[in-house]
Amino acid sequence: MSTGKRVRAALAGLAAAVSLTACGIQESDVIEAGGPATVDVLPAREVRMLLFFYSPEGTLMPVSRYTGEALGDSAVERTRVSTAKTVAALLDGPNAEEDGYGLRSAVALPALAPKVEPGRGTVAVTMAAPVRGLTGPARRQLVCTIAYAEDADGQTEVTLRGVDGTLDPARCDAGSGPVATDEPRGADPEPEQDPWGSVRRSTPAGETPAATSSDAPPPAPRP
Repeated sequence: MSTGKRVRAALAGLAAAVSLTACGIQESDVIEAGGPATVDVLPAREVRMLLFFYSPEGTLMPVSRYTGEALGDSAVERTRVSTAKTVAALLDGPNAEEDGYGLRSAVALPALAPKVEPGRGTVAVTMAAPVRGLTGPARRQLVCTIAYAEDADGQTEVTLRGVDGTLDPARCDAGSGPVATDEPRGADPEPEQDPWGSVRRSTPAGETPAATSSDAPPPAPRP
């Protein structure tokens, strides 16, 4: 399969990979496709890296990047791509094909392999740069890439460290909706205000909006 077809397949199909594994379907499983024929969920981990980039719409999505390394016959040779190598590839940003499809990265850190310290269901990754200034989208991108590099289910708890300290442990949350990738995810926007200073609330169809203290008629003058 050509590189272009692989990227198109990633954009069209691999966005479902996270939800599939969350439902208990492993990468080594196959899914029935309307009959005897079956299709693989993901390529073998020995020949690909799963990187998380943002789509043109701002949705975080997994993209399978082939490493071009052939599988060996022995169990020793059949090892997955290391987390350090995967993170270094993420920090290097989308390749030419991925960039051509509008994929982009929110992470602005040097493309250096980090120090990886795995534990039981957890992993600590030390970057050779500050991490406290990472935006929300950048952190999500890193956490999801690291979690799926460590575990096919992406359930590993990730702690990011840098030269300026340590961030709180986090898990991959790739199912959220689109976000702006050029600024941190802030608090929910404030409710819209009307010219009188009262909060504008939605009213169900067919109902008359209730009067507020700001738009109620003034009291009648005393006789």
